[in-house]
Amino acid sequence: MYTFTGFNRRRVLVYATSLAGALALSGACQAADQVVLAGYGGSIENAMQEKVIPAFEKKTGIKVSYVVGTALSNYSKVVAARNSPEVDVYWSNGLTHVAGKQQNLYEKLDPGIVTNLSDVYDSAKDPDGIGVASYVLATGIEYNTKAYADAGIAAPKSWNDLWNPKLKGKVALYTFNVAYSQDLLVIMTQLAGGTAKDVQPGLDKLKSLKASGNLTTFSSTPAELDNIMVQGQSWVTVNGSARAFILKNQGAPIDFVFPKEGAGFFTNYFDVVKGAPHPKAAQALVDFLISPEAQAAIAESTVTAPINKKTKISDKLAAEVPNGDEIAHMIQIDRGIMNANLDKWASLWNRQIEGN
Repeated sequence: MYTFTGFNRRRVLVYATSLAGALALSGACQAADQVVLAGYGGSIENAMQEKVIPAFEKKTGIKVSYVVGTALSNYSKVVAARNSPEVDVYWSNGLTHVAGKQQNLYEKLDPGIVTNLSDVYDSAKDPDGIGVASYVLATGIEYNTKAYADAGIAAPKSWNDLWNPKLKGKVALYTFNVAYSQDLLVIMTQLAGGTAKDVQPGLDKLKSLKASGNLTTFSSTPAELDNIMVQGQSWVTVNGSARAFILKNQGAPIDFVFPKEGAGFFTNYFDVVKGAPHPKAAQALVDFLISPEAQAAIAESTVTAPINKKTKISDKLAAEVPNGDEIAHMIQIDRGIMNANLDKWASLWNRQIEGN
């Protein structure tokens, strides 16, 4: 849901195009009082099926068909049926949201129907009014609390704490195929005074982390990194807040820090498909999905921050997700530039960071 591996611009376009005309939504409803939502599985599906969808159906009388898939597989369905859409609302991620906008696959939100937009944080709104963030999590610092305590190291507060000389051989990062390392490169670039148009300052910063002897481990999957961190083989990494707090809530000696310079803004999006078979119902569904009621259910099930300012969440969750002020000051990443340059960045990363 939060972590997408193996994504790059070429893969999105090739994978989606290769399936065009071959994919269809079996059993997807077409009646006027129904709407099709293509979303994710796992705990988020449970929250949708048990809480969010029944509440929407009760309120509006509109039935929801929930199609489960990954961001990429569902995106391929949207592309395949672009001339005769079968999906009304697609739950995209940062990459497929941008790619779909570039291919003119999504409709603008109608503020006359999606009235909850007025209560959404500005940073969670699409600048072109196409789609809206579904929740917010942070790209920040995850660390092993037991290892830090045993070594007498204070909890990290800053991105610069990754360079602590007491962390020799104890810093791990994802390989570049995982989204959080892609975001980290842009974050380091911006903190070094650069922009996403030229990520060399960020690469230089990370090269210095490796040269210091701190960065020695790269993990290609979230499960692998989880194991390395929980077992204490590595003591600190860069990860998504939701993943870190899920481990913490399972009893692992793991905690998460929102760096004082700002954590990275990470989200998925609700997009209304252009030419959707049920356009008004689609807009109404998005309006409900960003309502305080739905946002609370989604946030609690995903350990993420709601994007509606009026959402009430538990004290426990509030301590684990970015608050309103933190959301407003999170480091924004230009997904358009990222989407256009991922292949190039991957080559640079592999040569300059992992290859040395």
